[in-house]
Amino acid sequence: MKNYIIISLLVFVSPVFSQDKIAKIYFSGLKKTKPGYLQNFIHSEEGATLDSLQLISDVQNLRNLQLFSDVSYVVRDTVAGKIVVYDCQELVTVLPTGNFGGISNNFWFQVGANDFNWLGQGYTLGGYYRYYDRHSFEVYQKIPYLFGTRWGVSTNIGRLSNIEPTEINGQGVEFNVDRWSLITLGRYEFTQNLFLEIGGGYLFERYEKNVERSGNEAPGPPLQKFNKFLLKSLLTRNNINYFFHYLSGHANELTIEAVVTKGEDYIFWKILNVWKKFLRLGNRGNFAIRARTGISSNNDTPYAPFVLDNYITVRGSGNRISRGTAEFTVNAEHRHTLIQKQWGAIQVVSFMDWSAWRPPGGSFSGMFEKENNVTFAGVGLRIYFRKIYNLILRLDYGLSFTDTNQHGIVLGSGQYF
Repeated sequence: MKNYIIISLLVFVSPVFSQDKIAKIYFSGLKKTKPGYLQNFIHSEEGATLDSLQLISDVQNLRNLQLFSDVSYVVRDTVAGKIVVYDCQELVTVLPTGNFGGISNNFWFQVGANDFNWLGQGYTLGGYYRYYDRHSFEVYQKIPYLFGTRWGVSTNIGRLSNIEPTEINGQGVEFNVDRWSLITLGRYEFTQNLFLEIGGGYLFERYEKNVERSGNEAPGPPLQKFNKFLLKSLLTRNNINYFFHYLSGHANELTIEAVVTKGEDYIFWKILNVWKKFLRLGNRGNFAIRARTGISSNNDTPYAPFVLDNYITVRGSGNRISRGTAEFTVNAEHRHTLIQKQWGAIQVVSFMDWSAWRPPGGSFSGMFEKENNVTFAGVGLRIYFRKIYNLILRLDYGLSFTDTNQHGIVLGSGQYF
């Protein structure tokens, strides 16, 4: 009799308990993205107890994929339990792309096409043509998750060509530089926010003295060619949360490279760590800071790997103004939204950039000598388009703290960092 009462009570209360269980999970609004791919980024499960905090976390994880203009969820009650629907408003991810930048007497542009959600699995497939002094191109693909596993792979092949200003024996010399590369990296994801990439590839570099710019009597070899082999690893931790054009959280990327040149015993190595932090300030403010710390083999060479450049380190400084074998750069900016609409937003920016570098063959103490560090500050404008993948138009004006003759307007697309 006692056992019969217990069984009867369990039969009576089980439908009540089932009301708190997730009976089914759906994704609405999908046109291209596969639901199975999105399942990798949510932690709510069918049959588990509904957790509203977990649903909020799931929505943020889906936003962080940057494949949707917005993500929200709805919970519906049924006799069988809760039905959870994630509403995903897909961005246009197959589109022609354009990028550009410019300062006085120095302009570059890039055109291409990308699919940022190839096969509906978050894969990337694309390519571009760039003119920056000379003609360059690259074709690339990235598959973060092979066959639904934690393993992935990326490959790129291309030629990067430009005119490199250098200094030899105290005299400015410019070279036409061509760098061909074929690089493949394997990828393993430890968690959604932490992954490791390891691989390498083949590099061919050609340096030809630009006689038209440098003159026939300029020092340095007229032509040099190098066959090189690259080993590379990247460790990335990304804890950045996206809410439209606002960012919060932090990220860190550590890159280690070693290059072996055919016919030489010397091994070149480079280590670069890039740390970023983002803070929301009120309803419309966003503070951002980036620190780049790098070191490499300290050879006395005109082709040192770290550069002072508008598009990489310091806005307004110029085009590859100086080079070093170690670098410490801090970029800080405050972004404030003036206009916020359904189509996007307009932001104003105030920033400060500081960079110091070790001269090739020099000492670390030399990084803090006047000629080896700069500080620039300025203002900028951002126009953010919400419906198109990662489209932000950028305009910055930077002015040197120590020399008002050093200044420049820098055009580009995307946030500076």
